[in-house]
Amino acid sequence: MSDSVVVSVAWLQEHLNDAKVRVIDARVSDPRLPMGYKASHIPGAVPFDLNRDMYEMAMGGPRMKSPEAVANVLGARGISNDATLVIYDEGTGPLSGTVYWLLKYLGHDDVRVLNGGWHAWQKANAPTTKDVPQVQPVSYTANVDETQHSTAEWIQENSAREDILLLDTRMDSEYYMGHIPGAVNLSFDEAIDFPTQGLKDESVLRAQFENVGATPDKEIVVYCGSGSRSAHTFLVLKSLGYPRVRNYKGSMLDWAHHRGLPLE
Repeated sequence: MSDSVVVSVAWLQEHLNDAKVRVIDARVSDPRLPMGYKASHIPGAVPFDLNRDMYEMAMGGPRMKSPEAVANVLGARGISNDATLVIYDEGTGPLSGTVYWLLKYLGHDDVRVLNGGWHAWQKANAPTTKDVPQVQPVSYTANVDETQHSTAEWIQENSAREDILLLDTRMDSEYYMGHIPGAVNLSFDEAIDFPTQGLKDESVLRAQFENVGATPDKEIVVYCGSGSRSAHTFLVLKSLGYPRVRNYKGSMLDWAHHRGLPLE
């Protein structure tokens, strides 16, 4: 089986019926409307809606559910710890990036993302269905891996290390309005090839990161406004084989708005 994080439509078609492969549809969906998963999806896929399945309402806005609560959702969808998971959204965007990061944070070993997402799948005239698969619920265990995650405290304790790089993945205009001290900037969408909705070639991506000092020998902490654009960059860096990448899930919402920490 390919060990690539980002897989092609051809690869997924070839492995769609493998016993170990499970497909997760991360597109925005509204159960009341014929859109997203309900309208049509990849055969055998189960939906994972971030708003309902990852977040819960709390004082001060939505917050991430506990790892155990997310694990229960995955188990109810028939997803086991040893499955090869393939995520897709409309393209290769922040939704699939966020679900990818979440699964790595929960300690899931084998997680892939479909390059170009639903856009590429349809363009290839690959099979689609409205049928909802009958799944057998299983027990899913969260084995939280804190090395995939960063917090404000962790950044404050470690930012002086020479092998740490803070990478702001917002647009440059947002970055110049104020960023975490010492951070460099590369907007998450620089990685996307807009005609295909997939990722740019590996050599182009590597050059973009290295140009801002994000080299594989560093531990890279990515952040944005609320942690989803940075999750996309987390995915891209992992797909390039970067060994040490952390997503600051709270991002600017936590750093500046909730904590009032200094900006540069």
